[in-house]
Amino acid sequence: MEFLVENFEIISIVLFAIVIILMILLLGFNKYFALYFSNKKFHIKADFRVDAIDKNKLFIINIFNRNINDVRLSSFGFLYQGRNIDFYKSYLLQKDLPQDHKVVISSRDFLSTQIEMETLKNIVSDINKGNKKVSSLYVYVTDSLGITSKTKSRDIRNQIKAKIKEDLEQHAKEIKLQRQKIKHEEMLFKKKEKIEKKIKRRELRARVVLKLKKILSKIKRKNKNT
Repeated sequence: MEFLVENFEIISIVLFAIVIILMILLLGFNKYFALYFSNKKFHIKADFRVDAIDKNKLFIINIFNRNINDVRLSSFGFLYQGRNIDFYKSYLLQKDLPQDHKVVISSRDFLSTQIEMETLKNIVSDINKGNKKVSSLYVYVTDSLGITSKTKSRDIRNQIKAKIKEDLEQHAKEIKLQRQKIKHEEMLFKKKEKIEKKIKRRELRARVVLKLKKILSKIKRKNKNT
């Protein structure tokens, strides 16, 4: 007992430090498990498809709710270079729903939406600002609590990358054809100028010859008269 009394301050400090450490560990574990279970809440799958009727290229996002409770969404789409490409409102338009509609995925159910390849490709190109490299692309979903789950989508990134490359190659071909066309038109213009100058020289020579003939004719007539 005397030991406790004599070392009360030291024991209090040690106990206080232990409580602080335990609280920090508890908060850390709480955050870890919250992130772990939030990532397990959704299963996100993104596919690439080609419409058999109009040959339109589409990206399909499927969001599966693994939770035992219904989940309300606040945003979903793609993450690219730290920017959210949100297709929540596009989904509402697609389903002909009002803009203030609350999208809810029932327990063990899923949501599916489709995005035209050209739409996403144009957005990525705008973010790139002329850079040919396509960075990592993620599919994400955020619920009404602000918890975000995401998964990397290599297939869609590769499709976007291939499409941007194809467009750049096509643009380069168009520029080359345009330059060839301009060059051809310049050649035709120069050729036309050359022909016109040649015709003018011939006309000038013809006028000179005609004048000389007239002068010679006058001289001959004078000589005859004399």
